[in-house]
Amino acid sequence: MNDKDEESKSKIAQLAQWWQLEKEKIAKGEVLKFLHENKDRLEKSLESIHQKNLMYRATNLLLACVAVIAGFVDKVKDFAVALILKIPAPQGLKDYLWSLVNVVKFKGIVDFIRAKMYSLKNAPHNIRSIQLLDDIAAFAKRDGLDLKKHFPDIATKFQERKHQLLQHSFFKEFSKSGMERFLAMPFAFNRSISPVLADSTMWHKFFVFLEKRNIKDLILVGDGGQRVSFEHDSKNAIGSSQVVRTLYQASVLKASGHRIFIIGHHEGYIGPYLVRSVLRRLGFENLAGNCNTVVGPRMFSNLVLKNGASNVGNLFLTLPSQKTSAVKEKGLADALSISGRRSQFLIKIPRPGLTLIEQMTYTEFMNKLVRPDDKTFKQVTSQLKQVEQAELAEYLEFARQNGALDELDRADYDLFKQIMHEPFLIFPEGSRSYTDEEGNVTMKYVNPRFMEAYLRPGDVILPISLVGGSDIGNSWRLNPASIGLSVGEPYKVDAGMIQDYQTEGINVMRKIASLHNIKKVYFDESIQAGKKISNKAA
Repeated sequence: MNDKDEESKSKIAQLAQWWQLEKEKIAKGEVLKFLHENKDRLEKSLESIHQKNLMYRATNLLLACVAVIAGFVDKVKDFAVALILKIPAPQGLKDYLWSLVNVVKFKGIVDFIRAKMYSLKNAPHNIRSIQLLDDIAAFAKRDGLDLKKHFPDIATKFQERKHQLLQHSFFKEFSKSGMERFLAMPFAFNRSISPVLADSTMWHKFFVFLEKRNIKDLILVGDGGQRVSFEHDSKNAIGSSQVVRTLYQASVLKASGHRIFIIGHHEGYIGPYLVRSVLRRLGFENLAGNCNTVVGPRMFSNLVLKNGASNVGNLFLTLPSQKTSAVKEKGLADALSISGRRSQFLIKIPRPGLTLIEQMTYTEFMNKLVRPDDKTFKQVTSQLKQVEQAELAEYLEFARQNGALDELDRADYDLFKQIMHEPFLIFPEGSRSYTDEEGNVTMKYVNPRFMEAYLRPGDVILPISLVGGSDIGNSWRLNPASIGLSVGEPYKVDAGMIQDYQTEGINVMRKIASLHNIKKVYFDESIQAGKKISNKAA
């Protein structure tokens, strides 16, 4: 370490020591005055984050400018293509042209290149400086002060530099190989929802191509073990099968206003995609065409994983239990927890809140529900019953205490507004089930908290079991195989079940394991009790 590094480190330590002493003396309501008096210290802390890395800062700034220009070029390109597509021509030709044009997204290319700065290089940032400014911001927030409002330049620059450090930490945590780091995509810490991959995209068409080549047959298995082959039985046999009849029941429940949670397991890494694809193949677009799912941060870490996950549905980011798969760096864990908490609160907003959201813009939602005064809230919710007002007020107060919706992004709100009534695909194991040498399936440990985290009274659970995914592929190489699908009777969730989630969440998985299928599926109580399995492959 040279003399300049030592000097910089000493200055940061002095600033940190100064802050620890001073914050104990600041009276409530005096934070704004204190920060104005010490604005120069805030700016010095900001400069110390990466003051000596001129090349890093210049490259970041250059790529950010190029990304803005690329985004503008994309808009011009899309506008021009939309005009061209108005010219009379066969629809098939138009669809092909649109999908071909969508392959090239100039901003996406620039962002992909920019991500290599984070995935292939070590962070040059001074973590202690970021921790210091984070602590000051949190202290100000507890006093009711918004730094973005009173110190916009400092707040904006700090968020940019903190975001850069988090990008480095993100890829260090979730990119497991050199190839994954090369395929890295930027991760948006301000977003919690990502849209489903459109059918017109080349990535989706590629998945459909692979599916057609590798699914030999789809076997629908009824509650008595009767089997119906998609390839060999008649359309009447398929349409009258117990699986299709049950899916129709769920479809009717969705049409009547219930939110459907399709809860299942799978034993192959393409299993979640196959569940959605099979439901669509059977004609249930209203259940799977624009469905939602929850995924961990790793699914956002590179081009292949992100596009594969986006083929399953609209992605709500969640952070897996820190007890079973802890994120090593605290700053990253905290940032991901905020995004995951935002997802959870959006998913579980009470129905009266969804009714209001249907009528509100983003600005109205933030000002009238997330950050309202009592008078404004009563005016906005006057159309609701008193019990609905009380339920919504309690929920939003809990969200405010957690800061869950404070930083809700406009794009997330607009997307959520479109998909908030759509079904969810949930796989509580969090990964592939175990399979043995005979092909039998044993479920992994299940965290039953999904029941409490995402479901509301009145929601409907549809148990589903899909097997055969591991026969098609558990590596990059795919092999043709048959898959089996069985479905349990849909049932409504009540408040008591959610309160008793530790039992009811496990009961869902027991129901799924009891469904007949082309493979045996087991729910092992000893695994749920914590036993480690070494003689089965994941």
